[in-house]
Amino acid sequence: MEKNQIIVTGATGSIGLAVVKSLISKDLPVIMACRNIVKAKKTRDALIKEFPRSEINVLELDLNSLASIRCFTADVVRNGFKVDKLLNNAGVICRDFTINDDGFETAMAVNYLGPFYLTKLMMPLMEKGFCVVNTVSVTRGVSKLDKHFFDIDEKRYSQLGTYGKAKYALFLSSLSLSEKIKNGCVYLTDPGVVDSNMISMHRWFDPLADILFRPFCKSPEKGAIPAVNALLFNSKKDNKFAADNVQGVENVKLFSGNRNKSVSHKYIDNDLREWLWEETEGILPL
Repeated sequence: MEKNQIIVTGATGSIGLAVVKSLISKDLPVIMACRNIVKAKKTRDALIKEFPRSEINVLELDLNSLASIRCFTADVVRNGFKVDKLLNNAGVICRDFTINDDGFETAMAVNYLGPFYLTKLMMPLMEKGFCVVNTVSVTRGVSKLDKHFFDIDEKRYSQLGTYGKAKYALFLSSLSLSEKIKNGCVYLTDPGVVDSNMISMHRWFDPLADILFRPFCKSPEKGAIPAVNALLFNSKKDNKFAADNVQGVENVKLFSGNRNKSVSHKYIDNDLREWLWEETEGILPL
C-alpha cells in the first residue's frame, strides 16, 4: 500500500534535516521542500546513501515568493503525490529590511505569510485526516501584535522584533485555522534555541556569542524532536482525535522538548486573532 508523503519545508537546514533523517529512519516518505534545489538534491543523494531504503522526493519552494508557492503545489499535483502531513519548518531572521517581489517584507513573508499561503493551498490537496504542524518560537513570550502589524517599514523594522512578531502571528493564525477546518488537525512545535546558522545575527558580536552562547543551545537533533512528535502524534492509536479527526482550538497541542501541552487561553482569547486572519486572507490571493 502506497504511503502518504510528509512535506518538510526548509529541509536542508539544521532542524529540517534532522526531522527528515528521523522520519526516513522510520520508513516514512518525505518531500523535501527547499529554496536551494541544487543543495537539496545533493542532500537527498547523501541521505539515500545513509538510508538506502528511504523514499525522498525534492521539490523547489521559496516561501518568499507567492508564485513559487503556487508552483510547488502544482508540482505536488503533477507528480501525483498523496500528502497527509505538512511541517512548516522553514524560517529566517533577516538583518536588514527588504521587500520581496510581492511587496511584502521578507521576514514576514517567509515566517508568516508564506506558511499561511502554502497551508491554505495544500489543504484541499491533502488526504482526509491531514495534519499541519507549524513551527513557532520562544520569542512569543516577549512579542506583541497590534493593528500596525502589516504596516511595517524601515523605521518599524528590527531584526529580532520583526521575526518575533511574524512567528507570533503564525501562532495565532494556527489557532484560528484549527477552528475553521473539519477533517484535519493543527499542532504547534517549539524547537527552542538551536545551534544553527539561523541564530547568527551577522553583527560584530557574533564571534563572542559563538563562544558564550552557542555551547548552551540545543543540538539540531534535539530541536527536531517536538516536530517529529507532532507529525506522528495524530497517527497514534491512543490519540482521541484520530478516529474522527475533529479539531478545534481547545485541542491544539504545543510540542516542546519531548512533551506536549494545551495552548494557554491568553493566546486563544487574544482579541486580534480574528482580525489577523481576515487581514491575512485579504492581502493574499486565496
